[in-house]
Amino acid sequence: MTDHYTMIETPQALEKLAGTLSSAPCVAVDTEFVWERTFYARLGLIQLGAPDGSCFLIDPIALPDLSPLGKILSSPNIVKILHDAPQDLMILRRATGAVPQNIFDTRLAAGFAGLSSETSLQNLLANLLDIQLPKGHTRTDWLARPLSLEQLEYAADDVRHLPRAMALLREKARSAGVEAWLDEELELLNAPSLTEEPPPRETYRRIRAAGRLQPRNLAVLRELAAWREQEARTIDLPRQHVVEDSELLSVAAVLPVQAPDFEQCRDLRRRTEQRYGESLLAAVQRGLALPESEWPITPIAPDEQKIGKDRITSVVESIRKTAEAKPVDPRLVSTKNDVLMLLHEGRNALPKNHRLLRGWRAKLLGDCLKSMQSRELCLTIET
Repeated sequence: MTDHYTMIETPQALEKLAGTLSSAPCVAVDTEFVWERTFYARLGLIQLGAPDGSCFLIDPIALPDLSPLGKILSSPNIVKILHDAPQDLMILRRATGAVPQNIFDTRLAAGFAGLSSETSLQNLLANLLDIQLPKGHTRTDWLARPLSLEQLEYAADDVRHLPRAMALLREKARSAGVEAWLDEELELLNAPSLTEEPPPRETYRRIRAAGRLQPRNLAVLRELAAWREQEARTIDLPRQHVVEDSELLSVAAVLPVQAPDFEQCRDLRRRTEQRYGESLLAAVQRGLALPESEWPITPIAPDEQKIGKDRITSVVESIRKTAEAKPVDPRLVSTKNDVLMLLHEGRNALPKNHRLLRGWRAKLLGDCLKSMQSRELCLTIET
């Protein structure tokens, strides 16, 4: 133990820590990892911070079984405080097997406290607590051992002040009358879908330009992307290190049924054909065998020119002014695409499909949405 943190490097110490923290009202959480040449992040360190300022650094390399930590993460009675939570939560779920619950994201909360929802932890602590965290170790190999005292202290600082930050952010949100809205948004972080791996057959949606394909070709791309996803997970390599997006798009456009057809796939690399040719052809066949009723529907992109740029700008600006007056960071309220899709669907827009029409966003934007209704959009707004 040092004056600043306690190292947790044995199963006994981890079990004891889990027992100690099980009665804590909140625990700050952060991770350090390496994620460059693998599909899955490699955990190098897990930091926990207690309300009294004490910090604990868990060594996942020395402790392959992190299930005791999962009891803390999944407890609905303990608030887990993270900054920019989703990525850490996904990594921790895979490491512990537990679905994280009762999350407070200080980055998200900043957007309900008159601050930027995209602020860094360093800037947030400087603004809230006048604490200057050292900038460094962003390129540290957290898998290397031993880690220096400076590196460990840097890691501990990332959780030490989060309980105080949470209290101040809640106070600011409460004073602004938007604490209930903050809690509504935080509740979304409890959804298991946030931290689970997506179904392989849904990963084609990640590929840019997929929407340009015809439905039949898109069905083939879906099978190609699903095969790549499973392969990448199995061999633990990034998707692009297995087969690049451009190669999958090229194959889906040509629809090769035998090896010589690969010559028409302009972006397919020779080494990819040699290594994965049979798998690619098999995926194409699976896609071609699907009946038309099972082809994915190509999403229709809103026509900005038809909607009118001035109209789009007017709505975006109205949302910005309404949010800032509360004050809520406009970037939390909507994206330009939210506005485009709402204006595109008009009278057919339903709350279940448009977050601007439901929950705290609908309450915030009441007058703005009524103005849109008056333009004969006949929006259905959740009350």
